Amino acid sequence: MSQYKNILLTIDFSEHDGFVADKARDLAKQLNAELSILHILDDIPMPDTPYGTVIPLNEDSSYPMLEAEKTQLKQLADKLAIASTDRWLIWGEPKQEIALFAEREKIDLIIVGSHGRHGLALLLGSTANGVLHHAKCDVLAIRLPD
Repeated sequence: MSQYKNILLTIDFSEHDGFVADKARDLAKQLNAELSILHILDDIPMPDTPYGTVIPLNEDSSYPMLEAEKTQLKQLADKLAIASTDRWLIWGEPKQEIALFAEREKIDLIIVGSHGRHGLALLLGSTANGVLHHAKCDVLAIRLPD
């Protein structure tokens, strides 16, 4: 197994983010790896902003929904002691943008939460499944509690 140096934690601001984040932090610590955190904005409208746009975290916007997303990211990243230079907010479609980001930033391992869906839900696809099939690096899916 190759040594992971750059680990990317992807979050969706669900109730299970803390569970996945703790595992990512512990793994990064064990491997002495850099831990970055990424949230893809796909659930709020972003007028006049194309997919793949990196949202500046150090600039205030007049958009309350965007500011709320920035605050959530900051709170979790602060808890995990992730450097401000390793925090990312990108507008787009999660499975595509996560894979593109990982390739661009030379990420060795992507960590995603997974519900372990079956049947129709699996056929329709999940973010974890999409990342697994689009990423050019390793992907670790953390099974989320029921």
